[in-house]
Amino acid sequence: MRIIPSAIFRKKVTKSTLALVTVLSLASLTACGAPSPDTRPSDSTLVTGINLLISTFDANHPKLVTWDAQAVKAQIAKKLPAGIETEAGWLLQWPHVSQGELSEVIVPWTLIGQYPNRLPSYYLRYKGGTLVPQSTSVDLVKLITQSEMQGDQYFGAVVDLRQSTVNSQWIIFSTVPYLPVTDPAYGFVTVQKSNSGSPHWAITDFGTALVGCGTVPSNVESEFGFQCQK
Repeated sequence: MRIIPSAIFRKKVTKSTLALVTVLSLASLTACGAPSPDTRPSDSTLVTGINLLISTFDANHPKLVTWDAQAVKAQIAKKLPAGIETEAGWLLQWPHVSQGELSEVIVPWTLIGQYPNRLPSYYLRYKGGTLVPQSTSVDLVKLITQSEMQGDQYFGAVVDLRQSTVNSQWIIFSTVPYLPVTDPAYGFVTVQKSNSGSPHWAITDFGTALVGCGTVPSNVESEFGFQCQK
C-alpha cells in the first residue's frame, strides 16, 4: 500500500472541492439566471425611479407640475402596468387615470441600473440620415439638455439623433419628457463658428411643429420627412 502524505492529500482534496464548488456555482447561476438587462425591472425599482423623478421635478420646476402628490403616491402603490423598453428608459402607461394621477412616465435607464442589450427603436421617427458618432452624440446631449431642459438631466431624454447625408453640417434630434409635462419635440443643430473662429455645434431651432423653417435647408428638411410651407 502506498501511503499518501496528509499534506498532499489535503491539497488534492482542496483542488477537487474548489473545482466541484465552481461547477455547482456555475450550474446554479445558469439555473437561477442572472438578472438580464432585457427583463422588466421590478415594481420596487420602477417606483424608486418615479419618486426620484417627481422629487427632482418638484424642486426644479414647481410651476410645471401637473399631478397631485397624494394621488400619484396611491397610484404607484398599486401594481404597475407591464410597460415597454424604449431608447429613453422603461415606459409605463396607464390606460385609465383619475384626477391628479400620471398618464405615463419613462423611468430612465440610469435610475433603473440596467441597459438593454438591443437598443429598441420605439421613438424612431427619421428614416433619412446616418447615425451620429458617439463622441458627437455625447456632446450634443449635454448641449440640448442644458439649453432646452434647463440643465436638468431628469427632465427628459434626447433620442434619435441623425446626421444629414445631404449636408453633414446638420443634425436632427428628438426629445421626450420623462414625466407628462410637455409633448415630445424635435430640433436641429448645425456647425457654427464662434467669435474666435473655431467651429462648434449650435441649436438653430426647437419645437413641436414647423421646426427649422427658414433656417434649415429645404433638402435637409425633406430628407427627414418635413416640408415647410412656402
